[in-house]
Amino acid sequence: MHDQRTGGPVPPDHGTRAYEVERKVLLELVLAPPPFTDDVDAMTARLGEPRSAVDAALGALAHAGLAGCDGRLAWATTAARYCEALYRMCP
Repeated sequence: MHDQRTGGPVPPDHGTRAYEVERKVLLELVLAPPPFTDDVDAMTARLGEPRSAVDAALGALAHAGLAGCDGRLAWATTAARYCEALYRMCP
């Protein structure tokens, strides 16, 4: 049943660089402390990833409804935070 998804955005293939960067960015965003935003430049430096890869990940996550970004700040959506609360990403 899990292999029978019904439409919507499709994540990058497992194990690809894009997949790993999206996972890192999403984790950073859902675990961000109040005010629940993250400076994109600071997050990029923490992750050690190229800004272009972080921007691409943010765009893909936004398209999937999991993140928002205004170019300077990024944030996890309510849906992403709710999902993280159900399936804890960190102990």
